[in-house]
Amino acid sequence: MPQRLKLFKFHFFLFHIIAIFTLSACTNSLSTIINPNKLLLSELDPQLRFEQEAMIVRLNEVLDEAQLTTLERAELMFERGVIYDSLGLWSLARYDFSRAIELNPTMAAAYNYLGLYLLLEGDYDSSIDAFNAVLELDPEYDYTRLNRGLAFYYSGRYSEAQRDLLYFYQADKSDPYRTLWLYFNELEFMPLEAKSNLIERAKNLSEDFWGTTIVSYFLGDLTLEQLRLKMNAQAKPNTAQYAEILTETYFYLAKQTLKIHQVEGAKTLFRLAIANQVYNFVEYRFALFELSQLRESLTNPVIVGN
Repeated sequence: MPQRLKLFKFHFFLFHIIAIFTLSACTNSLSTIINPNKLLLSELDPQLRFEQEAMIVRLNEVLDEAQLTTLERAELMFERGVIYDSLGLWSLARYDFSRAIELNPTMAAAYNYLGLYLLLEGDYDSSIDAFNAVLELDPEYDYTRLNRGLAFYYSGRYSEAQRDLLYFYQADKSDPYRTLWLYFNELEFMPLEAKSNLIERAKNLSEDFWGTTIVSYFLGDLTLEQLRLKMNAQAKPNTAQYAEILTETYFYLAKQTLKIHQVEGAKTLFRLAIANQVYNFVEYRFALFELSQLRESLTNPVIVGN
């Protein structure tokens, strides 16, 4: 038994090295993306957020002046919270979600947002409690599986994360973002299978998602230069779609770069992900979180990617 255990550990180590080598091969020319002369950023027109700001004004008027039932007030406060969240006003959003729950304790979606904020604060246990509450109220609330999976992932509980992320993936196998999160989790505790699983899952991905192009890059089917050209061809600069594409691309490249311990390159890519200000995207939220984790790692080790 001890000899077999040593052999298993050697094979695990060997495959881990192979996985890292594969990741390295994909990130050996990051200057293609982060070169100041080729830097891709979206410069959004402030008018694009005008409708959301106008909606907040209208909701404020209704909440202040209209005769509303308790449930109606809870629903409007939730709706205003969602808009605040999309504008990056997370403290205001959190207040509205908390008030919505006070008025309607069965509002699963509000618990989901609060759980997400707790996760981004690094309060893993409380965030998991909030996500559990969501699933008790609504077992079919799909994205709570992702969020709880991420709480497990970032707290180093990879087998529990796998359960939720696999459930989330199986609900829509055409979605590349579900595939990517599953891949990153598998790299942490089952690197022998992670790459082969990604190859197999890539066969079911829809070309309707930009993330499918990111998966193709991860599999070595595209160079960074080709990825950059596809980004430019996918959407017009200075549009919301372009900002979303850049946010997603920079984030997943940062995750890949961090996995091979190129910390400074990863930091740059995470910063580029948040520079496009797509506040309500998972990739924006967790780019901020990853940067905060990296700052903490100056004095404490990072849990993910050790």
